[in-house]
Amino acid sequence: MEDENVQWSGRPSRFTILFAIVGGLLFVLGGIVGTLMLLSVLDGQELPVWVGFLPLVLAVVGVVIVGKTYLEWIRLLYVITDEEIYVKHGLISRDVTQIRLDRVQNTSFDQTILERMLSFGDVRIYTAGTSTEDLTFRDVPDPEQIKSTLTQLLSEQSRPDTTTPPT
Repeated sequence: MEDENVQWSGRPSRFTILFAIVGGLLFVLGGIVGTLMLLSVLDGQELPVWVGFLPLVLAVVGVVIVGKTYLEWIRLLYVITDEEIYVKHGLISRDVTQIRLDRVQNTSFDQTILERMLSFGDVRIYTAGTSTEDLTFRDVPDPEQIKSTLTQLLSEQSRPDTTTPPT
């Protein structure tokens, strides 16, 4: 909204896509090396046509893995404003889940040992009432800082507004 100020926004940690990206790049590299090896081995010999396409298929699979992983990562955005919390999915079409801060009951974060070493984890947001769903910011960088931001915003909301004179 226009009157909201973004307090934090981010995506899951880059570490969560690292292995898929590296794996995809290894496929591409394998395709390139395979093509170069086939060219040097062939040197005038004839092989079945399908053998020449194997390195190309390997490289295409690698590009698809890298592209799909990156697009899935970039299509997810978490946003905390001074009024609401948003989880936005999608690039072209958009699916947005939002919860007003005044509906939030509690927050927590958790990290495995590896996540703690790499400084990412999950932030869980618990809401009041049964009609609203709980949110989880999965694999976000520095979850303790995000939880702290939420705690600060929640405590500011719970304080009475002293700027408006009573009527």
